Amino acid sequence: MRTVQFELMRPGEFLEERERFSVAYLPVGPLEWHGPHMPFGTDPLNAQAVACGVAERIGGVVFPPLFCGTEEARTPKLLNWMGFEDDSQYVVGMDVPSNPIKSCYFPEELFGTILRANLLQIISLGFRIVVIVNGHGAAGQLRTGARLAREFTNTTKSQVLFCRAMQKLDETDDRLGHANIVETSMQMYVSGESVQLDKLPPREIPLKTSEWGIADGYLMTGESVNEGHTVEHDPRDATAELGKRYIENGIERVAKEVLRAYGEK
Repeated sequence: MRTVQFELMRPGEFLEERERFSVAYLPVGPLEWHGPHMPFGTDPLNAQAVACGVAERIGGVVFPPLFCGTEEARTPKLLNWMGFEDDSQYVVGMDVPSNPIKSCYFPEELFGTILRANLLQIISLGFRIVVIVNGHGAAGQLRTGARLAREFTNTTKSQVLFCRAMQKLDETDDRLGHANIVETSMQMYVSGESVQLDKLPPREIPLKTSEWGIADGYLMTGESVNEGHTVEHDPRDATAELGKRYIENGIERVAKEVLRAYGEK
């Protein structure tokens, strides 16, 4: 089976693949708290799985994950949605006060500098298209990735795409979130042994976002906040089978976007 990962390629393999299908993929995501049941590398590892799946399906070279991402302090409104009674607290990203370990977040401007340097290195290798496969949904992360993709597409010989690894299965899908059933299922499929559901409390104990740093996606936008500010799409219901559906969905959607861009360029 051919190798798609850059770090495992010999020079000849790299040159042959770049000539055959000149696309590079850069998985990106922070080392971040994902509850007591999941690894810190969940976001970049899920992004890597999608990137490798796309490369294996249509071609290209996958660069090592960039374990880097950004977050910002929650606003008073968002703190209320998350279930905090004191909206004056300083809570960055998913680092709620009860977490024993903080995430490795970078300031947005530094994240932009690091991502810029990595993209320029990859662009210098002569790829027609460079794809940022993003595994983290923070506003600053999305803003920075989209900005750099637009800049380099217009100022270099490469077209840069900014894609998300975790995407809805269809328009009615409301299960996306942070460390909830979807991300947990994806990580179970990607590296099952790294997920230990028994680290979560018994089922009779609800998972409050303000206490566990776990959230449904719509809670973060205020679209649906239940009275207890608890997670409805419970990670304790996660399965590798469900994770496979989301990983394969991400692969299919990113592959379509890449093929469309490749045909137009």
